[in-house]
Amino acid sequence: METKKVLTRKNKPTKEIHETVKKNYKGLELSYVEAYYLDYEVDENTGMINREKQVKHYTKNQATRNLKALKSAYLVAKGAAAPDEIISFRTKYHIAASTLSVILGFSKNTISNIENEGVTSLASGRLIKLCLNNMDIMSHYVKICDAIDAHKKDEISKKLMQQGL
Repeated sequence: METKKVLTRKNKPTKEIHETVKKNYKGLELSYVEAYYLDYEVDENTGMINREKQVKHYTKNQATRNLKALKSAYLVAKGAAAPDEIISFRTKYHIAASTLSVILGFSKNTISNIENEGVTSLASGRLIKLCLNNMDIMSHYVKICDAIDAHKKDEISKKLMQQGL
């Protein structure tokens, strides 16, 4: 992962820090990677900067990414397929993200977007997980997919049968 730089209050670049965070929400243990940077503590009432203590700060971009990661962790905990599960499946069966997307009935960028940005919908995440864990369902979707040609269907079907789910 590329290390991003953030400017501190002294106008000096600092590295973005990543930390695994665990949270309990509605009885679920959620774990996700949070991005932040360290800078001096600021008293919100007076605006005074405490140069003795550094605390976590978040850019708008980091806050957005952290919220997406938290939402994805929640959806995975509720039964959606995790991005690494999808990547593992595609790698095992040598299926392109765009091909898996159209087999499952999504737009061709959906699987790639989920792998890069996390799960965005519980319904689609659960459908994907169900398909990844059930060879009969996956084979059926390959068979009835109109978006890929017969040769590609045969190739994918053979891989699914040889490897087994």
